[in-house]
Amino acid sequence: MDGMRKMIALALAALVVSCSQPPISNMVDSMLSQDRQLPQLVRMEMLDMHSTRLTFSEAVSVQDATIDGQKAACRIEPPSAVVVTSPSALDVSSPSDLFIRVADTSSNSSAFHIPLYGLNDRIPSLVINEFSSKGTATQPDRIELEIRSDGNLEGICVMDGTKGNERHSLTLPDMDVERGDYVVIWWDSRPEVEVVENGDGSTTYNIPAHSDEGLATNNGVFVVYRTPSEDEDVIDALVYTNGESTSYSGFGSARVEASYDDLTESFDWMGPAFNSKHATSTRTVSRRNNRQDTDSASDFYITVTRGQTFGGMNSSAEYMPEE
Repeated sequence: MDGMRKMIALALAALVVSCSQPPISNMVDSMLSQDRQLPQLVRMEMLDMHSTRLTFSEAVSVQDATIDGQKAACRIEPPSAVVVTSPSALDVSSPSDLFIRVADTSSNSSAFHIPLYGLNDRIPSLVINEFSSKGTATQPDRIELEIRSDGNLEGICVMDGTKGNERHSLTLPDMDVERGDYVVIWWDSRPEVEVVENGDGSTTYNIPAHSDEGLATNNGVFVVYRTPSEDEDVIDALVYTNGESTSYSGFGSARVEASYDDLTESFDWMGPAFNSKHATSTRTVSRRNNRQDTDSASDFYITVTRGQTFGGMNSSAEYMPEE
C-alpha cells in the first residue's frame, strides 16, 4: 500500500500547477478509498409467470437485461432490488436464460446469467406423508405426498438435499390434483401402474424420479420446493438419521450437514432429525394422521412391520422397539 501511495503521489505531483489545489495526501486517500466492490446478487424471488425480483448487495442501475435474447423490462425497487419482466410467459418446468448487467453508483458493474422458471400460481397445499429410504427390489425407495387442496403440480421440485447440495432432483409435470389425492415418487425404480383410482374416491399418481441411485439410507434430507429456481421456497422437508446423529452436526456427510443447516437456518425444519433407525423397507417413516405440520421430527413415526401404506391413508399402528 505504501508503494502504491508513492506512485500515485508522484503522478499527481506532475499535474500540480497551483499551490491552491488540495493537499496531495488528501487526493491520494480519496483515490485509494474509492468503492471497488462489485455488486453481488444476494436473493432471487419469482413473482409470477412473467416476473422475478433480484436483490443486490447495494443500489444498482440496469445496463442491459434480456430473457432468451429478448429485451426484458426492468423496474428499480429501492433500496437495492430490480424487478425484471419477461415479454412472454416463462415456462414452469424448463428454464429461460436471464442475462442482466448492473452497475453501482461508482460504476462498478457485474453481469449474471440466471435460469428462470415461471411460478405456478395453482400449487396445492401438500406434505410429505410417507417415506422409505431402505428399499428393496420388491419394496423400493418411495416418497408419498399427500395433497391437501386442489391445484396443479407443474414446477414443484423435489430433491434429496437442499438446492446446491442435492444428488438428484425431479420437477413434477403439469398435473391437476384434488384434495385427498396422493403422489408417490419412485426414486430409483419405475412403477408398474401410473394412476390408481382408490375406493374412497381419491387418486394415487405414481411418478418415477429416474434417479441412478437410491435415497440416503441412514442419514439424509428430502425437500419439496415450489420451483426449481434459486428461491428459498420450501413447501415441506424431512430430515432423518439412523440415531447416531440427532443434533445439528455429525451426519457423516458434508452435503447432508449443509442441507440440515440450510433448513434449520430458514426455520423450514425445527430441532433434531427424525430417528429412522428402526425403519425398514416395510416399516416406513409416516406422518401422524390429522396432525398439524410442525416441520419437526414429532410429525412422524415408524409404522409396524408390513405397515407401509403408499397411495392411501397412513396406518395408525406404530412400531415400538423392544427395550
